[in-house]
Formats: sequence, C-alpha cells, structure tokens
Amino acid sequence: MLLTELNWRIARGNLMTAAALLGVDACPMEGLDPASYDELLGLAAKGYSTVCACALGYRAADDQSASAEKTRYEFSEVGEQR
Repeated sequence: MLLTELNWRIARGNLMTAAALLGVDACPMEGLDPASYDELLGLAAKGYSTVCACALGYRAADDQSASAEKTRYEFSEVGEQR
C-alpha cells in the first residue's frame, strides 16, 4: 500500500481546516464506493484513485440550524472513565 493511501486522513484534515479558514463548510463522507467514483470521474486513466470524499460548500444564509444553540452533554451522562 502506498504511503499516500495511508495518510489521506491528514490531507483531508488539512482540507477541512483550510476550508474553515475561508468560511467554507466541509463534511467528510463515509460509505462511498471508490470504484464508482473512479469510473465517474475517469480517475484510472489519469493514474489516480479515490480514497475519501469530502463535500465542500457555503452555508445557506437562511440556515436556521447554523445559529441554533448546540447541545452538549456532560461526560458523565454519556461516558464512563475506568
């Protein structure tokens, strides 16, 4: 396995950080079918292959959830330290 295939999480983290600094929302996606992405985008012919996917975009101005108060639980309510 190539080193680049093992380190995609670092690259995706950098992508998401850079996007946030530019005011762009990012959402990593799981459960994708890499072969289908490769075929759809013609990646094999270019020597590339899909290892992850991340949606990027600007939040809608009328997104009511964006300004909603976030729910945070105390650790003791959802976890246990042993």
